[in-house]
Amino acid sequence: MIALARGLLVLLLIVLSFPFLCLYMLINPSKNRNLYVACRVYALINRLCAVRVDVHGFDRVPTTQPYIYVANHQCNHDVLIVAQALNPGTVIVAKHSLKWLPLVGQLYWLTGSLFIDRSSPRASIEGLRKLARRVVADNTSLWIFPEGTRTHGEKMLAFKSGAFRLAKEMGVGIVPVTISPAVNHIAYNAWRRTDVSIIAHPPIEADEVAAMNAKQLANYAREIINNALPVV
Repeated sequence: MIALARGLLVLLLIVLSFPFLCLYMLINPSKNRNLYVACRVYALINRLCAVRVDVHGFDRVPTTQPYIYVANHQCNHDVLIVAQALNPGTVIVAKHSLKWLPLVGQLYWLTGSLFIDRSSPRASIEGLRKLARRVVADNTSLWIFPEGTRTHGEKMLAFKSGAFRLAKEMGVGIVPVTISPAVNHIAYNAWRRTDVSIIAHPPIEADEVAAMNAKQLANYAREIINNALPVV
């Protein structure tokens, strides 16, 4: 019953806010800030679900230059945890199929988020390369879940190399991000609060990125994220 009530409140928030957000995002000249604005609105869903998000490290990441944020991906609620932490000027890279979901696809598009075709490694890499020029020109940071799918609380998957190839081609740094496993245990049907933390680790700066190949970078970033999982 509690979960149903929360679901209805979330639906009401989305329905009421959607037209106003659409209007704002259509006329806002700073397109790469649209996602930040939408996140500020939809982060309210965490409060409705009694989720307290502890955000660490994001205030120490410079916003004057682009980065690629890479994070572990456990469940659908991850996106709302990210919403609480996202820095201005960041957009999400999502799989192409999300583009056609009602409301979700339109919001992704209006927020300036980017879509890639993951049907094959070649298509993914080509899609990421097309994004690189736009990202550097607009000083836009990217948020990518390099596992490519949700793990549902199980062991982290190997990271796909696309994000790390892109970082090398763009000449930008990488910010590893750890999302707490507590996100898998949110009590939607109870009144108790769930504490979830999200940590931005110190950036792997561009010179370090240049010194490693994509596979080494993927393994290094994954190790940083994975090592924090037992304590967040």
